[in-house]
Amino acid sequence: MAANAACFRSVTNIVGKGWRRTLEEKCEGGWYAKVYSAQHPQSNSTLALKCIHKESCKKKDFFREFHYNYFLSPHPNIVNSFNVAFDSSTSYIFAQEYAPEGDLSSYVRKGGLGEMKSKKIAEQLAFALEFMHSKDLVHRDVRLENILVFEKDLSRVKIGDFGLTQRVGCLVKKINVRVPWAPPEVCQAVYNEGYYVEASLDSWQLGILIFVCLTGSYPWYSADITDRHYNSWVAWHKRKTTKVPRRFKCFTPRLLRLLRRLLEPKPDKRSEVKEVYKYLSDSWILKGVDPLDMVFDESSSEIFVTSSKPPHECAEKTKLVEMLRSYGIQTTVDKNETTRRVSEWLMNSVPLTQREL
Repeated sequence: MAANAACFRSVTNIVGKGWRRTLEEKCEGGWYAKVYSAQHPQSNSTLALKCIHKESCKKKDFFREFHYNYFLSPHPNIVNSFNVAFDSSTSYIFAQEYAPEGDLSSYVRKGGLGEMKSKKIAEQLAFALEFMHSKDLVHRDVRLENILVFEKDLSRVKIGDFGLTQRVGCLVKKINVRVPWAPPEVCQAVYNEGYYVEASLDSWQLGILIFVCLTGSYPWYSADITDRHYNSWVAWHKRKTTKVPRRFKCFTPRLLRLLRRLLEPKPDKRSEVKEVYKYLSDSWILKGVDPLDMVFDESSSEIFVTSSKPPHECAEKTKLVEMLRSYGIQTTVDKNETTRRVSEWLMNSVPLTQREL
């Protein structure tokens, strides 16, 4: 803890008081974390500043993320973090390199990115994750929003956000789960009960990401027996049927072989992320087949990557709105009526003597 305190104290000398005041003005509000761009006053270079709200993060968790990011920074496909961390009245803050082209979620749409770009991304992420695993660290949150883009042609991407990163073998609680990205062992775990962190978790998420980049959709909503698309995958995976699941029919036998190994339901049998390297020279998409034709059907439009919000969040919002309506609660806002009521409230709030003036 003494080292942590020293880290906070040293930042004033590195950044300067003027910049610190600006940060404290910008980092108020938000729920968990926000990322802001800022210019260094001496070098005029642009940096990214990650601000994590104190109410949603313990100091030890902030320092874990900060230290892991800084420790892993030398890798070319991991976001570079600087030895700068401090706090404002409401937030913990540390500095990272700025990604000029945003994150991968703004690039992936219906129909996917195409084979060549998907391969570029898969290779770079496998390289970064392999490095993390060599240090006995598991990212646990590989998804579009955490892949930062440094070149528009996607020739240089980096993985960021190490808020969920833990050491191999660490016991963690199931609290917040990104359902479409979560492997079956996490989906099946009971909320608020523990499960052990293994590198195979990243292998699964890398497999999901490859699918998403190629098709612009998720292969299923949840890796659970209640999901019919996932059940189709498991049946084919266990060779109970020779029928390739519809969503995977646009893929070549070689890519199916790779996905079979990465999306292995049993974590102890799942391949390591470096398995990707063996398949980069192979064709991944069948000629004359459009991935969009394979993944589309009217009953599953929610699996498309059309929003930065995960599908389960959108579904939960829809359910909440329907429940409120069933109780007769208004769920839409009339802006004119709102303006009228606010004006009326303000008038009634002013003392009588002032209104008479």
